[in-house]
This record gives sequence, C-alpha cells and structure tokens, in this order.
Amino acid sequence: MFMTIGSAQAHGLIEETGRARLPVIVSGLLLAALWLAYCIGARRVRPATGRWLTFQGASLIAALTTFGPSQLWLGSGSAAHMIQHLLIMAVIAPLYALARPLPQWLAATGRTGRWLFRPLLHLSRYPIWAGGLQGVAIWFWHAPKFYNLALADPGWHFVEHAGFALGAGLFWWSVLGRHSATALPALLFTFMHMGMLGALLTFAQTPLYDDRLDLQDQQLAGLIMWVPGGLPYLIAGAWCGLRWFRQLTLRSE
Repeated sequence: MFMTIGSAQAHGLIEETGRARLPVIVSGLLLAALWLAYCIGARRVRPATGRWLTFQGASLIAALTTFGPSQLWLGSGSAAHMIQHLLIMAVIAPLYALARPLPQWLAATGRTGRWLFRPLLHLSRYPIWAGGLQGVAIWFWHAPKFYNLALADPGWHFVEHAGFALGAGLFWWSVLGRHSATALPALLFTFMHMGMLGALLTFAQTPLYDDRLDLQDQQLAGLIMWVPGGLPYLIAGAWCGLRWFRQLTLRSE
C-alpha cells in the first residue's frame, strides 16, 4: 500500500531503507491486525464460505500491494501510481466490503471494536456523504501540491494511502449495504467526478506531478483513472439500478 518516490525511489519493504521503511511496516502491522482479528472472530462467528474466501483474497491483494517489489511489476511513474491507487480504492476496498467482515471483527475486539466502528457505521447510513468524503480524499491527494508532498515524504505517502483506503472502505461498505435508491446516486456521482479528474490528467498539456516519466505517462495515468478505473463504479451502479428496478416491479405487482 505504500511506496516511496523521488531520488530514493524504491517500492516495497525489501527495497526500503531507514525512515522510508517505517510507514511500510506500519501498513503491514495494520493489515496483519485486521487479518488476525478476522481469523479470531471467524472462530466465534463463522462466516459463509464465499465471504471468507473474498476476505482472504482481498487480504492477499492488499499484502502484495503493500510488500511486493512493485518497482519491478509496476514502475515508478504516474501511471504506475494510479494503478496502485485504483487497486486500493476500486479492488481491495470493495472486496473487503463484499466480505462483510464486521461481525467477525466485532466478535474479536468486543467493546473496543464497537467504540471504533460506531461513528463509521453511522456515517455509512448515508451513501452520498460517504461518496463525498471519498471524493474529497481523491481530489485532495491528486492536487499537484499534495500529490508531490506525498511523493517527497514517506510519512505523508502513508497518510495519503490510508486516506484512500479509509474513504474507499467506508464508501463501498455504504453503497453495497444500502437501499439501491440511495446507493445508486452515490455511485454515479463517484463515477462522474473520477472520470472528470481522469479527463483532466489525460488532456493536460503540462506535467503536474514530480513522478511523471514524461507527459505521456501522466496522460496514461489519467486514462487509467478515466476508463478502467471507472468500471467498478459503473458495474456496481448498473447492479444497483437493476436491483432497484426489480424492487419497484415487485411493489407494483
């Protein structure tokens, strides 16, 4: 989930040294804590097999994104970083949400877990607000000043990715667990504003970020966000729309 950029640019725990390694270790500890709590809770509240497999798959992808030698299989340009951002927001987060791990986490953490999750659960009742918070995180960290800040400082890079993960996790938990009438507008809103940001990067005629290999790399990053990055939101929106249509049909019969 974390990688450093700039003159010391390496990606992955093995390649990091000194201060740059600390955020990677913290990320790994957080992932390990979530995984361990789920496994402990699963012994008390058994999840369905499909949800268990989904959680394990999401955890594996998250671990590879965090610890893998990503410089070898992604590179270090804007397009590579956009792929990493989308893995966090549009692959890992929805998989965790589909796994519905909250009963297992609460079973393992007890009152502490309930205290931690209560404000997030309250906010998840409002998909539009959850989508708005995720949108703020996306646009904030893709603004050149703050994007470049995250590139230059390992600590801020960790904060950036933590913001993406928390915002996306809350968003997908909200839209996948809510009534289609409220989830669909949130999905369409997210699809549109991410497409707008992708289009801005695609058609930009000047470099905006310090990690761009060249202008074409930055434009490719925008295209990745614009087209494949929007597909999960479009598919989820179509699913919500179909579910809503079926509910309206059943009510009219």
